[in-house]
Amino acid sequence: MTITIDGLSIKKKEDFYANIKTELNVPEYFGNNLDALYDILTEHPDRLQIKFLHYDRMCAQLGVPFCQKLLKVLQDADILTIINQH
Repeated sequence: MTITIDGLSIKKKEDFYANIKTELNVPEYFGNNLDALYDILTEHPDRLQIKFLHYDRMCAQLGVPFCQKLLKVLQDADILTIINQH
């Protein structure tokens, strides 16, 4: 399964988590934080790829520290991550 996150539509962290909730069809009780994201990603053994479009734009909006932590979570959860800057 491949999901795509377009950084142009991500202005704040709430936008990012709303996108993740929709794309992954996670339960309503999903917490909007990276720990909850890790839990969801590791609970489902399906192979997942996440493709980021306009990743640099998303990082400018959300902050580089958040994006670095996000990539670490994806790496720790063994998620193939594809990054397109534009």
